[in-house]
Amino acid sequence: MSIAGSRVGIVGGSIAGCATAITLERAGCDVTVFERSSSALEDRGAGIAIPSALREELIAADYLDANYPFWPAEWRYWVIREDDEPAGRLLWRQAGQATLNNWSILWRNLRARVDDLSYRDGTSVEGFEGDDGGVTITLSDGSEERFDVLVAADGYRSRIRTTLFPGTEPDYAGYVLWRGNYPESRLTDRGPLEAADAEHGWFTICNPGGHGVIYMIPGADNRADIGHRRVNWAIYAPTPAQCSFEQPGSMVPGDVDEELDQVLEQLLDEHFPPWHASVIRHSRPDEISIQPIYDETVPSYVSGRVMLLGDAATVTRPHTGSGATKAIQAALTLGRICGEHVDWPEALAAYDAERTEAGNTIVELGRRIGQAQVVNTPDWAAMTPADFEQWAKDTLAGTALYFYGSGDEK
Repeated sequence: MSIAGSRVGIVGGSIAGCATAITLERAGCDVTVFERSSSALEDRGAGIAIPSALREELIAADYLDANYPFWPAEWRYWVIREDDEPAGRLLWRQAGQATLNNWSILWRNLRARVDDLSYRDGTSVEGFEGDDGGVTITLSDGSEERFDVLVAADGYRSRIRTTLFPGTEPDYAGYVLWRGNYPESRLTDRGPLEAADAEHGWFTICNPGGHGVIYMIPGADNRADIGHRRVNWAIYAPTPAQCSFEQPGSMVPGDVDEELDQVLEQLLDEHFPPWHASVIRHSRPDEISIQPIYDETVPSYVSGRVMLLGDAATVTRPHTGSGATKAIQAALTLGRICGEHVDWPEALAAYDAERTEAGNTIVELGRRIGQAQVVNTPDWAAMTPADFEQWAKDTLAGTALYFYGSGDEK
């Protein structure tokens, strides 16, 4: 079956699904995206990082607007709490370039390039059945539709993945990520932030059993200039005693009760410099979420006429900054492969060979970073910049990661 003129169904209309839809429409496919509820996607204001080169590639290829807003990152400040130092003690000033993004703005840019007639909002895919000629899906209203190829872009709890590969439920890493963000206008003490903004720095706050990060992202009004951004923060920490995340799930804003809020308060009191703690405390309890950390590998990204993409394939820990990056790169890879092959069987085989290895490699990297920065943290206070350099090199173990550059590479 030739690629041009084929019918392709995409389950999931998030970043992965929209990027893939753009790619396949440009390859000449008749694409239909099925999204359960894009209203939930509109409200995701979380911060995410992507490589600077990828952002430039996406703008050049018209996946993103030329004036797409972002905040550039150049330096990562590793700090630790120290008595009488409101902003803590700087342990390491690490070079590493990235673009810091507002998830919702990135999604809206991609979504705007998918034809509304091709994007079926409020439509859930309940089942599918494949054969040599294609895939038949069953929708929530009981109707069926036939496609030459089906793309699973339905996230880390993908039902398509678990159907194709039973036993591939995401594995819980044993720790969580507290998250929050809010308008920059709430900040009362901007002192250390002013210095960071001057050289596009962001903060990593070291503590036993984890670390926190604070960085700036564009605001909801599509502006990334100072005063119009959002403060984005996240803290990797042990699982609160009152929570269980062995089954995939999360606690969305509004789920964090007073008891859990006290867990966060204790963490800030004990391990965060006063200024960084105050920045995090500007988030209201109903704006804070808890994301349990999972990961998962798969034996293959393709089964018959079904392909997996993004978190529906491999689930990576956020340490790698590669959730959205992995999905977008997979979509771009698929576009290149479709240009190199005429028929779907050859294209699917090439996609499988390239993306399965890439996805599983980044999962393993995330596990190593999790061990080094959460599960088995070093004696942060005793480390010198040279110690940090060697520690990072050992953790990466030869794998490149865009925001782990060295000063020599800058």
